[in-house]
Amino acid sequence: MRKLAHRLPFTYVGRKLASLMLGLAGGRSRRAFDVVIFETQKARLYPADNICEKRVFMTPQHWDLAERTALAAAIATHAEGAFYFFDIGANAGLYSLFSRAAALKAGKEFRAACVEPDPEMRARAAFNIAASGAGDEIEIMPYAADAENRQLRFSVNRKNRGMSRVDKAGEISVEGRTIQSLIEDASFPRVDAMKVDIEGHEFAALKAFFEKAATQIWPRFVILETSHERSDKRASALFADRGYRLSFKAQLNSVFVRP
Repeated sequence: MRKLAHRLPFTYVGRKLASLMLGLAGGRSRRAFDVVIFETQKARLYPADNICEKRVFMTPQHWDLAERTALAAAIATHAEGAFYFFDIGANAGLYSLFSRAAALKAGKEFRAACVEPDPEMRARAAFNIAASGAGDEIEIMPYAADAENRQLRFSVNRKNRGMSRVDKAGEISVEGRTIQSLIEDASFPRVDAMKVDIEGHEFAALKAFFEKAATQIWPRFVILETSHERSDKRASALFADRGYRLSFKAQLNSVFVRP
């Protein structure tokens, strides 16, 4: 079923067929599946409670294809030592594992940091990174990106773990850290690419980052979730105001490039 689904087009019919095949493949059960993803990486995926895991499990060709294609091109053309990737809101670590796969394919040295406050998703990311033998290349950081270093309340969405978020009414407490301090802790000399997907908390965290961080660590390539920016486009404006060029806007994300 998965092999067939991997060939489906990104059309209405293709998506409906993928949904049918997901059930036939057992993806609606609460079990996990150990699979090879992105040709070279290994992951234990839970498609029943996390949309991105479901898509990578069943239709990876539909999952953020334009964004990942641009990121892979940035990795392939990188010519300045190791490629440094900062993954804020890392979820199950899939973007970092994709970037590692792209770096391996291009013969590039690779380093990544996965910032993830949800204990369950952090455990999944840790398992996937270890299963892929990437422990020396990808670091996991148990924090929520914020405007300052402080304790935050965090709400867990158990139907779709990717929508868990910082929330004053949240049921668990997590440690918030500034993006600047996280990059410093990771000992990154620069950030070649950054993905930011923190469910509406992007503006607060990024505003503090741009106000306080040295320009040397401003990311050169950014994938920013903007699907929730219908009325509030402040996070996108932060990049425009600092000279970034909007490369393109996809269904869920916008990609910015720093000249």
